[in-house]
Amino acid sequence: MKKTFAIMIAAACLGLGSQAAIAGPDGAAIFKKKCAMCHAIDRKKTGTAVNAMNKDAAVLKDVVTNGRDGTMMKSFSNKLNAEEIDAVVAYLVANQ
Repeated sequence: MKKTFAIMIAAACLGLGSQAAIAGPDGAAIFKKKCAMCHAIDRKKTGTAVNAMNKDAAVLKDVVTNGRDGTMMKSFSNKLNAEEIDAVVAYLVANQ
């Protein structure tokens, strides 16, 4: 009985520990670290305010990934992985 209980507790702890890994990157934290120097949620800084950006997630993902010609917006494909870019795009869409 004690052995079964110990196994159940260990399994529960493993399950709880893996939840953080499953959650994925934090789009808000990435935005704050990589994007906030040029973009604010509700006002223009160096770059467009988030609430004035295109609301299409595919367009946002393309711009974050590849940059935007003719502007200061550079590609982040070499700075963020695909999961991190998706997290930033989700954060942008949620905050528009």
